[in-house]
Amino acid sequence: MEAARRGVDRFAPPTRWTRLPTGEPPLPAAAAWLRCRVEHRLYHDGGYAGLVTGEPASRRDPDPAGSGAGRLRCADTRRGPGPEGSTISDVVTVPELVVPGVLAEAIDWRERRRRVRRASPGLPVTMALVTDGRFTSTAALLRAAGVEVVGLLAPEPLESLAWAAEAEVPRAYAELVSLLSDKVECVCVEMEPPASDVIARHASEAGLHVLLARPHTADPEAVRAVADVAEDADLAHVVALDSRAWPAASHAVASVPTLGEIRQVTLLGAPAGETGRAEVVDLAMRWSGDVVAVCADPASMPADRLAPTAPVTLALLMSSGATVLVNELAGGELDTAVITLAGSRARVVVAGRTVRRQDEDGVREWSLGEPSGPRPGLVEATHDVLRATGPDDAGLVRGATFHDLITLAKVLGAAELSQAAGGWIEL
Repeated sequence: MEAARRGVDRFAPPTRWTRLPTGEPPLPAAAAWLRCRVEHRLYHDGGYAGLVTGEPASRRDPDPAGSGAGRLRCADTRRGPGPEGSTISDVVTVPELVVPGVLAEAIDWRERRRRVRRASPGLPVTMALVTDGRFTSTAALLRAAGVEVVGLLAPEPLESLAWAAEAEVPRAYAELVSLLSDKVECVCVEMEPPASDVIARHASEAGLHVLLARPHTADPEAVRAVADVAEDADLAHVVALDSRAWPAASHAVASVPTLGEIRQVTLLGAPAGETGRAEVVDLAMRWSGDVVAVCADPASMPADRLAPTAPVTLALLMSSGATVLVNELAGGELDTAVITLAGSRARVVVAGRTVRRQDEDGVREWSLGEPSGPRPGLVEATHDVLRATGPDDAGLVRGATFHDLITLAKVLGAAELSQAAGGWIEL
């Protein structure tokens, strides 16, 4: 382990190193080696950490029979035959590491792109993904929804390169300014606040359409500022919510006017957690108007439980006069919860794909389609971005916007206060 020690000549004799004709010192006992030409150097965090990408020039692979045992995986910016006439197997394409450009030029490119799209509406929509790595399939979902994912930014430069390669994204960013100054039209932000708030603000100021993959914010006023900037520039500001892409819930929303005065809404087995609660509140507001008061204090609930083992964990008083009672369940899913809307003329029960209506004419039941696939809210939000980048304007957005996120944040904040201080919290 002499080569790992500080303050020594790692290549002085006695040594087990040898030299290639080109001068590099490989270890003869190494299972394999790869010699590369340096393509890019990037110094990060004040210059003490370095990141280098290289083009494979030659290699030694100890497994010529191709059994796969101990084979060397190499990253290459090219496809096809390997260097110096060899054949490279298990080749991974290395994304281009984008260095910061001129922001003003990128903003000007985006303006020109919007003008060109009016004449050529079929032009691909380019999107960058900012991710914390929680989901590995996001880029594929975005592509399937119709956008061209051209770049990826992760918390660290090495993660940007590795995750971009894994997701088959052609460019990787070492920092946010590289993304903002790149030729992209929109950004999907898949980070937790406050990072997501900061990225959304900078993106909108740089003329990018913004899609938040999670309905979270640490600062509603910062989100309001993003919405103001986006609307002044005719940009979309979209939030992914699975409740907006659930066919049964949408059918129930359309049925609300026929139910008469909505008196009570119950949700049994709703998803717990910040995202689940945001989805529930969004549904409640679509059914019954604005939230005027919130309770998350068990001692102050208007009802203890919805079923013997299903305590009420959240209660909402709506502007329509309806009361919403929610039983949240760890591991619960929105599309498996049982939701009941009780009106003065009829009652509707939503359970998964099934919608059951009971009124003076009897009981009728419908089986509706399933959501479009995994994370349907993200897919629908991406469709909103595509509509907003079309030849018309950002007013074509049909789903949740940053204004909805601001309202959800206020309701969730009131629920936290109720749970901590007790009683109902008025909004």
